Amino acid sequence: MRFDMTNGLRPFVEDRRGNVILIFGLSLPLLLGASGLVIDYSNAIRIRAVEASVADATALLVANADTVAAATEGLRLASAQLNSRLGTSSTAGGFQVNGTWIDGANYRVTISTTLKTSLLHLLPGMPRQITVGTATTVNRVAPVYQTSPPTFSQLSPEADDYNRIYMYCYSSDPAKQASSSKGRTAPVPIADNATPPSDYSKYKLPTCGANEAPSYMLRNVRNGRNNKSTWDDPKQEVYQYYTDTVIDTGSRVQSMSMSGYRVYNGTALSPINMVSNPILETIVCDTLRQCKNKSDGGILPNSHTTHNPATSTASCSDGKYMYFGWEDRPPNAGSDRDYDDIRVIVSCPTLIKVSDKKLRIVE
Repeated sequence: MRFDMTNGLRPFVEDRRGNVILIFGLSLPLLLGASGLVIDYSNAIRIRAVEASVADATALLVANADTVAAATEGLRLASAQLNSRLGTSSTAGGFQVNGTWIDGANYRVTISTTLKTSLLHLLPGMPRQITVGTATTVNRVAPVYQTSPPTFSQLSPEADDYNRIYMYCYSSDPAKQASSSKGRTAPVPIADNATPPSDYSKYKLPTCGANEAPSYMLRNVRNGRNNKSTWDDPKQEVYQYYTDTVIDTGSRVQSMSMSGYRVYNGTALSPINMVSNPILETIVCDTLRQCKNKSDGGILPNSHTTHNPATSTASCSDGKYMYFGWEDRPPNAGSDRDYDDIRVIVSCPTLIKVSDKKLRIVE
């Protein structure tokens, strides 16, 4: 007896309904992925539009405010608005909102979030999350700063060296830094350790322009305090030290790039390594009362105490004070490292002019 295998299978071979089901099953993820692409893309466009709107408003708010607290409050409000308008159910980790001053004239806000895809990841090679972000940069006229005369200045009258402190403005503009002035305006003398101290009240302190910050220079004439004829004599052993200060527009933190030189014949400058030979200590005081020695209830190091100099990282905003404690000689030249040979306390720079702000979005 012979069994016809062909005849037995023919009904199944000729029935094509199973092929349709199989093809549909294989193509379903692609169809869903394509649908997910439309949904996720539309959702991303919607989220980015809201992000851009919030970024624009935040950048304009901070650039127009001119206060240290404005950035913090502006970014907080931005996060709250994003969460209120968009929620966090579709995002992984919420919204990242950041703001920074590129320079004194340009403030940039960036906002981003990680969006969970709905069906897009069913397509081969497609991710389960996509990043949606935007950035806004606002341009304005850079601020102008002015510093009042020193609230307190004390230059050690016991020192053998003659010391004179000057104020000048330092520019953060690379073009000016590369010029012959090295970005520094003409220095104005403010104090010295003559006996009695010289009167510098006739000099007008500089007003620093756009992208400039009040800075200080120490002129040190070795073994010259008791001989006035040596103070400005280019033939003497003279050293000059510059703080070259830059003010962060948002935080008002003053960062200093110390430069020191041995000066020959009044013009030739031989650089000194200020990293290995620090001569300056800086401390921000919230109040003038704080700018006293610790032994007197303040926060400053006690006099005649050897220590490593502090470098201020605190905001030097309106109403606060900056303390400068200098050594008149670097450690490799006999410094006792107590950083109290020259003590100067000045009020933090005041924003005096933001005329014609003309805020405009440039990105």
